[in-house]
Amino acid sequence: MNLKKINYIEKSINWIHEKTNDKQFLIFSSILVGVSAGIAAVVLKLFVFFIREYIVEGYFLKFDFKYLYLALPIFGIGITILIIKYFFKDQLQRGNSAILFAIAKKSSFLPFYQMYSHVLTSAFTVGFGGSAGLESPIVSTGSAIGSNFARTYKLSYKERTLLLAAGAAGGIAGAFNAPIAGVLFALEVILVDISISAFIPLLIAAASGALLSKIILNETSLLFFKLKQPFDYHNTPFYLLLGLLAGLVSLYYIHFFDKIESRFTKIKSSVNRWLLGGLCLALLYAVFPSLFGEGYESIKALAELNTSVLFGNSLIQPYIHGKWILLCFITVTMLLKSFAVAITLGSGGNGGSFAPSLFVGAYLGFIFSFFLSLIGITDIPVSNFTIVAMAGILSGVFHAPLTGIFLINPSKLLTTVLLIKSKINRQLLSI
Repeated sequence: MNLKKINYIEKSINWIHEKTNDKQFLIFSSILVGVSAGIAAVVLKLFVFFIREYIVEGYFLKFDFKYLYLALPIFGIGITILIIKYFFKDQLQRGNSAILFAIAKKSSFLPFYQMYSHVLTSAFTVGFGGSAGLESPIVSTGSAIGSNFARTYKLSYKERTLLLAAGAAGGIAGAFNAPIAGVLFALEVILVDISISAFIPLLIAAASGALLSKIILNETSLLFFKLKQPFDYHNTPFYLLLGLLAGLVSLYYIHFFDKIESRFTKIKSSVNRWLLGGLCLALLYAVFPSLFGEGYESIKALAELNTSVLFGNSLIQPYIHGKWILLCFITVTMLLKSFAVAITLGSGGNGGSFAPSLFVGAYLGFIFSFFLSLIGITDIPVSNFTIVAMAGILSGVFHAPLTGIFLINPSKLLTTVLLIKSKINRQLLSI
């Protein structure tokens, strides 16, 4: 796109800004921000796909060496470190805490470079097998797009904050093709002061991002599962116990993630951090290969009760026979996920904990239900518990219960949407 086209688009937006009132321009802005955040999600997905398909699998793994993939994360993290150091001067802001700090202390202003820095760096980290997720970088990118759009057109602090959240909603919606989950994530995690008027721009931005992602990638929801067995109220005590376990495991994840990451950040030499992190990840992947990358393949495998893919390339694969040994192996894998994510980020990589929390939840639900079946409690819906625990861990880590429910199975909360629909319609009529 040349400068003349950019200037034409800018003049067109300025003309619309002059001809519309504040509410109308906010709705228009939410569409542009949602579409832009959706584009960012698509670009990041395609970038990671390109790295995996044409570089990792198309080049590295074509060599006849079974464990060559163990060296890939150190390569990807090394590229990420170099990009952050030489292109962004070691000033990359990661995580939702940076967004919340910008809202509270920086009048919702986010740096301009954040609109593309996370896409570039996280793609290399996760594309080459770093044990982290892409959703947090997408949220940071979308938030920066909304913030800088509002800065360009001199919108107020309230409108700037709302567009920042709209960018996050559009990013999540584009990543998962789940617009309602994107809206609820923005409301539960980013926006502290929730008002019914915030739903409209968020819904429009999330719908725009999800629609664009579906048109370009032609994907269905990334994490949409149906219960394999109907709900049985006799299992309610088990679901309650699983909820308590999900809370405890969430605390475990957060505690050890912070502890391990802080240990790595205390290492002064970035080279030593990088080498130590890469070595640790290689050792973990050699024994627990499902820790490699985001982990969505193993999540779907557990939901389908296909456990063989979890230890396919493990060094201890010959010793994994029998249900109790399999249960122990999966339990240790779940507990080590927080270590793998902390090592990936602490050694210099970029990513988030969204996908890892879903990973831990899927493993917890499977472990819990599989254990009950082993001790003689029959008619336990293993896949159902696996799905439910994913929402539980996501809720515990991010304090976003509605996001977890809508993300896993949005149809179950259709009645909730209908309850707020009338209120949203009244707000639309007032615009």
